[in-house]
Parts: sequence; C-alpha cells; structure tokens
Amino acid sequence: MLSLSQRTKLLITVIMMLAVCTTSTAADEQEVNLEIANEYIRIIINNLEENMGRFSVGTTGGDPDRVGDENQHLIYGGAEPWTSYTTVRIGNQNWVYGNPTNRRAGRNGLYGEVVQPPTIVDDSLVSSWQLGPILVTQTLTFARSITSGLMDTAKIEYQLVNTDSVAHMVGLRLVIDTMLGQNDGAPFRLNDRAIVTDTVFYRDQMPAFWQAFDSLSNPRVMSQGTLVGGEVTPPDRVYFSNWGSIVDGLWNFEFQPGRDFTRSGEFELDSAIAMYWDQTPLAPNETRTYVSYYGLGGVTIAPGELSVGLTSPWQVRGDQRHRESFTIVAYIQNTGQGEARNVTATLSLPPELELVNASATPLKRHFGSLDVNETIQTSWQVIPTGNSSGTVTYQVQVDAENSESSIANRNIEIVRPDYLDIKLEGPLALGVENERLSPLPMKVKAEITNIGGAAAHNVYAVLSHPMFSLPQGEHAVKHLGTIEPNKTAQAVWHLDPSGVSGQLVYSLTVYSDTDRYGSDPNFVIVPYIEPKVFVGEPQTTKSKITAGEYFSVPIMATNIPDFRKAELEIGFDPTMVEIVGRTLDLTRGTLFVDPTRDPAKLLDWQTPIVDNINGLVRGIVGDRGSDSPLQSAYGTLITIHFRAKQSGTTEIKINDVSVYDSKLYPIAVTAVNRKIVIE
Repeated sequence: MLSLSQRTKLLITVIMMLAVCTTSTAADEQEVNLEIANEYIRIIINNLEENMGRFSVGTTGGDPDRVGDENQHLIYGGAEPWTSYTTVRIGNQNWVYGNPTNRRAGRNGLYGEVVQPPTIVDDSLVSSWQLGPILVTQTLTFARSITSGLMDTAKIEYQLVNTDSVAHMVGLRLVIDTMLGQNDGAPFRLNDRAIVTDTVFYRDQMPAFWQAFDSLSNPRVMSQGTLVGGEVTPPDRVYFSNWGSIVDGLWNFEFQPGRDFTRSGEFELDSAIAMYWDQTPLAPNETRTYVSYYGLGGVTIAPGELSVGLTSPWQVRGDQRHRESFTIVAYIQNTGQGEARNVTATLSLPPELELVNASATPLKRHFGSLDVNETIQTSWQVIPTGNSSGTVTYQVQVDAENSESSIANRNIEIVRPDYLDIKLEGPLALGVENERLSPLPMKVKAEITNIGGAAAHNVYAVLSHPMFSLPQGEHAVKHLGTIEPNKTAQAVWHLDPSGVSGQLVYSLTVYSDTDRYGSDPNFVIVPYIEPKVFVGEPQTTKSKITAGEYFSVPIMATNIPDFRKAELEIGFDPTMVEIVGRTLDLTRGTLFVDPTRDPAKLLDWQTPIVDNINGLVRGIVGDRGSDSPLQSAYGTLITIHFRAKQSGTTEIKINDVSVYDSKLYPIAVTAVNRKIVIE
C-alpha cells in the first residue's frame, strides 16, 4: 500500500502529465491552470494570461471521518481562481500580485513583471513577480493542520526581497474569498463568537484559528484559517467582512462594524477575510517571509438531540521548561424536535491538563434555552501541567432539562517542546599565503539539531562576530524556518578577519518561537601580517624576460587597515628598462576602482609623470574618497609596463610612499623593492 507521501507525489505526477498533454483552445494557446492535490485537498493556481498567480483551494477526499465533503470548494473560483488576491503595499503604492485582471477584484492596482510563471516544483506551486523594487515569490503547498494533524491545509507563503539600494516601507494584505461547498455566507467561528457582521481582530487579541461550517449536525464542509502558531506569521489585523467591500479597496476598504455579509452593491451573502501584515522597513537585500494556513477544520462531532462538536490543537508542547496554553472550543446545536431548556456544557480534564485561570474560569457553562437548529459555542483556555507527556483525552458533556445528555471526547497529544542543540565549527588558526590570510574569507559552519519532541518553528541564527567583518552579500542572521524533531539544519557564514589579529572570538545565538539558545564561544588565532607596499612579481607572456621584451610590474599594497589614499614614487634604472608608451603604459591600481558599483566606478586618480631619463615615475596619487575606504587593502596601487633594454639584473624601487586612513592620518607601512633578472 502506498504511503501518504507516495500517494501525494503520484497525484502530482498525474496532474503534471495531464497539464503537459492538454492544450488550450484559445487562439494564443495559453497554458492551462496548474494543480497539486493529495487525498484531502487540492490547490489550483491560475496560469492564464489574465489573473495569473491567483489561487483557490478545494477538497478531494476531504475529512476521512466524514462523508459528503468530497470535491467541495473552500475558496471561490474553483478551476479558474480570480476572486482572492494579494496586495503588496510599498510606500504609498498598492501592487497586486500576479497578472492584471479585467474583473472587480483588484482591477485598479499596480501590476509588476512576471519573473517566474506558475510552476510545479516538487509538491509546491511556485511563482514570482517583480513589484517595483520588491521581488515577491508565492509558494503554495500542503501543511499539517493544527487541529486535525493531517496534511489537509494549504500553506500560503510570500517571500519579499528588496532588490533596491534603499529601504522601503513594505506590508502585505491577503484576501481569501471563503466558500463552503455552495454556501458563501456561513458564520466565522472564533472562540466564543460566531461572526456574522463586519468584525476586526488585532494582534494582541488574535485567536489561534477560526472555523466555518454550515451545519454542525450535517456539515457539507468545515474550513479553518490558522492565525497564530507553528510557522504561521501572526497578522497585525484580520477583518471579516463582505467580499465586495474588501476587494474594491486595494488596501483600505469600507468597513462598517455591525453590517452583515451581504455583498456590497448586491443582495447575496458573500463573506471574505482580509489579513494584514502592516508596513515596516525592508532594508536593501533584506528578505521577509509571511506564512498563512487555510484548509479543513478538525472537529470531533458527537451527534444527538444536542449535537456537540469539539476542536482544539491535536498536539501541544508542555514540560517543566515550557508550557503552551491552547483553546478548547465546544459547538452545540439543537438538532432535536423542540426547544432545549437550561442548556449547560461541562468540561472534564485529565490530570495532565488544567485551566489557565481556574479560580476565574468555570468548568460548567450555562446557556439558557436553545431553539431548534440554533448553534452556540463556548471555549476554555487550557494548559498542560508539565508533569507528563503522551496522548490524553478531555470530555465535554452537554445537558438540558428536557433532553438526554450528549458527551464528546477528543484526544490531544502532549509532547516535549522543541530543544535545539548547536554545534559551531570553524578553523582553529589561519595561515598566511602570498601576504594574505588563508583561508580568506574564513568559513564558519553551524549544525542545529532539534532534540526535542515538537517542531521548532521560525528558527533563525545570529552570529556574533565582534572583530570580524562580513563580505558583501553576507548576513549575520540566517533564517532556517522549521526544524522537525530529530532533524538538523545547517547554516554557513563567511567572515573577513582582515585588519585584525590575535585570538579572536565568535559565537552563535539561535531563536525559535519558544526559546533562545546560545553556543559556547569559538576561538581562532589570526596571525599578524605587516602592512606593506611592495613591488610584485613581474608578469610576462613568456617563461623569462629577455632583452627587447615587454613585462609588467604591479606595485602592491597589502594588509593596510582603513585604507583611503596613497602617494608614491617609483624608481628604475633607465639603462636597463624603459617605459615606451609613457603614461599609456601606466595602469590605474585596482585599489582605486570600486567594483561594487554597476558599472564599476573609477575613483580619484592623478595621472603620474614618467621620466625615462632619470628613471622615475612621479606623482602617483590615488584617493578612494571619504565614503569608500577599505577595511583592509589588498590590491595594486599602479601597474607599470616596461621594456627590457639589455641583459643583467635591475631593481625596481619604491623611492617614497605615504599611505593614509579614512581620516587622512598617516599609516606606517614597510616598503619592499624587487630585483629582476633580464636574460
């Protein structure tokens, strides 16, 4: 029998084969929409010219414990998604992810350029658009539900990279046009509340998840959005409103607390949700990731005259070091023939669980009367005692004075929290090769292993390197995402120890969403290298220099800290060598070119004077300027192209040299001449 992962890959393979074999009937032969699916849900991305990049979610087999929720919609649009869309707000501009639309949802937004059209990569749907200065990558794949424990949830991820040279204020809004089969206006259910009118929740009061269903006793489909927990990025604000109002506004929209979900400008119920991650600065080359979950809801249902549904996370973390509180929600529907009077619900907890605030939170709740088909809900905040782990069962009993009791039981697994073990490796000492430290840059590697019982989410590692610098493009912070139990993540840094010496220290701090971990300090011995200006090895196209041949001599500067400016004079024996082309045979040093610019920027350089009679190159002056000194200089100050005149040994001399730091203070350097043999 095939495993879940094998079945998932088989479904994806079949879908990819169908996509390859199917062609569009349109004149421009557009690609068909792409889909990935497993035994629970499918995710579809629009791959047509219009609305490309937008997605929908639906069921395949649905909840394995329930019949009737197969092949149902969870997001409106089905096989051709268009009603849900994502806005990236950059400064005061609203960019819509994907290709333009001629329909109501996001029509007036700014649109960027496609970088990667929708593509199936392993078990994910990946696409990218350049939205002004921000490169945005959308990845849609499967995730494990926090309530069912099954891979019945769509993971919706956006990665934003600032490709500009300046910072930008960047935020993101994700709109989901919810739909439960054919029901487009079911209440959103959060903790104790059934939301049927315009409502907003802010980060400091954000529930872990919301659920929606049309009927507890006979639900066509149960949906769930996860707002807090695991690898999900908690939004700053979540709005529940009607679809028309939300999509007509690219960022802000007409929000009216107390208004029902009737679609703006029309007469039908049409609910939707908008999640906001408010704008914060995004530095040049900085990457930011937003993750949201949407899929099926895990609800345990006990039928009866009073039907009871229970939901809570399927797994929580708890030991003496860290205890994770969670919410138990009970749904109660009167499915009897008449009014249920004096309805109560009583929570019974095993010894491994306790109420968060037992003195102020009653285990038994009173609701009064409940009309036929009316549904109510209540919740309790619960936490593990931290004394044991394993699977435990809690119970909710619902009673009415004119009805038989209904009892629902639900299991929850208590696991040890994540715990990260850090191994940090690097060289014990550096060597010196050709007047440079070796290896350069210095490589540091970390292995971070989760030896706990639960997944570690939102893991990132921060390298502390007080005496080292980071080469261009390197960052002290490495984002590692989720590390499952008994799995290891690796991170590599490249450090530049130029300009420093001695026994130097570096260390690592790793963060997850539950804890902070520090490594022991690592030490490396960095030898001292004397700052020098010297005549380098002659360069020629032949194996040796002979009379009449041309050769080049670089004047090198190495290991000079905080380097900005140099002035020097070079001497040579005019009877042995000459500079035929005069200034044409002088090449600007690499230390006076900024290769980090595109195109490379030529820095201040004074044209030297060639005196072949007296054997001098005078007035060699280069200045990097106050805005671009080098932490440690290694390169050429000038390259001189000579012609050998006769056989013998000659010497290229540094007659005078002055080197200055970023504040134009002199730097002491050693000057080294070189003898050259001409055969």
